[in-house]
Amino acid sequence: MSGLTPAVPASTIRGASPASRALRQADDGIGTWLSDLVTGSGSSPAHIIITGILGVVPGVGQAMDARDLILGIIVISKSPSAIGAWVELAITLVGCVPAVGDTLKVGFKLMNKGHNFGRVLEAVSPKLRGNVEKFMRKIDWNVLAHESKGLFKGVIDTFIDGIDSWVVKAVAGKSEVKLLIQEMQAIQKRGPKMIEDAFAELKKLHGKMMGHDLPHNTAAVGNATGKTVQHEAREVGKDIAGKEAKAASKAEKRLAAKKNKDVTGNQAKPNSSKVNTKKKGEKKKQKWRTGVPAEHITDYFVKKRHALFKKANNAGKLTEEHSVPHTGLDHLWFKGAGLSQPFIVGETKSSIFDSFRLMAALPADLQEKFSSLRADEAANPTPNNNKPNIFDNADRDAHANQSARMGNKEADEKELRKGLNRENKETKLPTQMSHAWIARSLKQEKLTATGLTIKPLMKKYATGQLLNPDAKPPYLRWISLVTGRQLNKHRQSKGSNHEIQLMLDIPDNILRK
Repeated sequence: MSGLTPAVPASTIRGASPASRALRQADDGIGTWLSDLVTGSGSSPAHIIITGILGVVPGVGQAMDARDLILGIIVISKSPSAIGAWVELAITLVGCVPAVGDTLKVGFKLMNKGHNFGRVLEAVSPKLRGNVEKFMRKIDWNVLAHESKGLFKGVIDTFIDGIDSWVVKAVAGKSEVKLLIQEMQAIQKRGPKMIEDAFAELKKLHGKMMGHDLPHNTAAVGNATGKTVQHEAREVGKDIAGKEAKAASKAEKRLAAKKNKDVTGNQAKPNSSKVNTKKKGEKKKQKWRTGVPAEHITDYFVKKRHALFKKANNAGKLTEEHSVPHTGLDHLWFKGAGLSQPFIVGETKSSIFDSFRLMAALPADLQEKFSSLRADEAANPTPNNNKPNIFDNADRDAHANQSARMGNKEADEKELRKGLNRENKETKLPTQMSHAWIARSLKQEKLTATGLTIKPLMKKYATGQLLNPDAKPPYLRWISLVTGRQLNKHRQSKGSNHEIQLMLDIPDNILRK
């Protein structure tokens, strides 16, 4: 995968749009993105999807087309409402339209960078120049949009087929594959409207570009004769260059003024004896024992792994290291509309030395692995306080960021309860993460507008249980485990690394109250 060449030359990076820069940042390996989203290891899923797209989607006949489409989907999965990202994807889709696609793609890419028509013609090779001018002057926008929507649907369908293959399931596990497919389906559902908006933006850019029309540069008058015409073209070019230089000068002055403001804003006032050396907005981080740092790590881990998830409690804000500790739900995430279980209720448990009681509820093979890790750490203690050296144990990383499905038997539930806050007989608060506890906790949560949609679903669930005790709740339940190893990696990375040890998936039929 790393051998693929960039779609845009390095020389164009300086003037690239934000969406273009995001696409190039995503292009550090398609396999890396998929593994981040699905499992954290291996690039075989990327190979499957590339092969599927090349072999199935009509119009996608080149490896470069497939690469650009996949990278475009990566970008919109991270920013599904960013119109700039959809414009970039629409341009790639246009490139796959038979007959006119390759030519229009070249013109649209240059147009999207703000070039006028003369500059566009100047930038393309003489062989393409005639076709570019012909097709760019007469565009059937409705046909292009229709073709692009069909291609987009085909790409996502093939994407899902590749993800759903047995190889990916073997690598990732069926539950992770199911979640990823749901995210792709949500993108597919949003696609037609966003593609329409993207073409409206392209049409606007096209109108602006064609307003400048020919000549505006000497390449556009290559077939003209006479020194007068060429002289006029050069003069117009000088005028444009002069205006661009003035605009750049103004931009530099604004930037310099902003920098001066940033510097002077941190200087002492005339009557002040202190200089504020603390960064603006910097707040004191919470201690590990509050549980906030671990909740922060979990929130950012989930957001990276599942880019389309939306935080639905805490007013939609992710937990930061300086967030105030709270009671109730640690996490409530919205997966997407139209799903039978559109929400996920999350709880984070942290333990520096991996002394989770919840470990006894894990499948036997995982219990054995973590028991062995703890034994090794105890046998190689830290030199300063003789504690188990969990912080530097890289062997833990092989078992990080994994999901584990809990058993659904009575014995499994008994062990799970041991690791959770038990029922409080005085306050009558049910066992933590039970269905009854979630229903009660939701009443106190600061929910987003999307989060509020869980309330009627909860009422429907409560009524449904009277008729069917096995009725499914409108949410899944996850418990994130974070140890000293993940905390140490987070600190060493200065807050950029967000990993968890395990994510426990609780079956619907246990822990009812």
